[in-house]
Amino acid sequence: MPSKAFALMETMIRAGKTSPPVDRASERRAAAEHAAMYRPLAGVRDEPATELRDGSYLMTPEEPRDDLVIVYYHGGGFISGTAGICRALGAHLALGTGARVVLPEYRLAPENPYPAGLDDCEAAFAYAATLAPRVVVAGESAGANLAMGVLLRRAAADDRRAVAGVLYAGVFDQRNERYASGSWQERADTDPVLGDADGSMSTLYLGGQRADDPLVSPVLADLRGLPPLFIQASSAERLLDDSLELAGRAARAGVHVEMEVWPRMTHAWQLAAGFVPEATEAAERAASFVNRVAEGRVVDGAALLGGPASLDDVL
Repeated sequence: MPSKAFALMETMIRAGKTSPPVDRASERRAAAEHAAMYRPLAGVRDEPATELRDGSYLMTPEEPRDDLVIVYYHGGGFISGTAGICRALGAHLALGTGARVVLPEYRLAPENPYPAGLDDCEAAFAYAATLAPRVVVAGESAGANLAMGVLLRRAAADDRRAVAGVLYAGVFDQRNERYASGSWQERADTDPVLGDADGSMSTLYLGGQRADDPLVSPVLADLRGLPPLFIQASSAERLLDDSLELAGRAARAGVHVEMEVWPRMTHAWQLAAGFVPEATEAAERAASFVNRVAEGRVVDGAALLGGPASLDDVL
């Protein structure tokens, strides 16, 4: 049974849907007001990432590790959202891994359609790579789509700096037919966040680009060569099928995939880390995955590091 804190959050989300923002400017202003509610987490320094677009942040734990960094892209349907909303989750990931977490802003649609946002996210990856040689690429919702775009571009360039992906309930299929069937239709009543959404976010983001481009619909991409992926989604959300499809295709492509489907959670519940127990637990599980990647304890096509079964012990 969900916690009382989760039940309260869900009630507040549903109540907010009775008077949604009347226009895009109001929606973006509401996101900024939400971000302003963040209170710093002890043990994590929160500061602007001045090398990136205005509104970007760098979350730095005490005595940060120098071998690994996380870059985390915010969601918002490609048209709203802000990096500031992700600071609570970013702080928990920083504490759980000891790594710096970069929270970049990127250009939003429809003013700046694809590939503007993805280009900004790739620039943020390049910045993150100046902080540590190995980069974990992460994001939620539309941000998870952008994270996959960055991972696919880096894989195509044979860039070994991208060592893992953490994907929360991503938009991984933007074809029109995706919005006409499956979980998008079946979960409309159980998804208080996206229940009244439609496919317009994809139309605005694509700006005329084909929806079957693998960089905008990663379920259609050649996923061979991607680093290990950690995917979380809720069984109650409209984007469930996107995560299930991506996990299956990645697994068949030989990618190490860890997939968690949580019952009853709201879309992107992980953002409430530190406030809702289920969100804090979700962040801790992602941090555990990142730590195992850093320690060489995931199967990514290379030998596991250490342990009695390593070749060093046999030969």
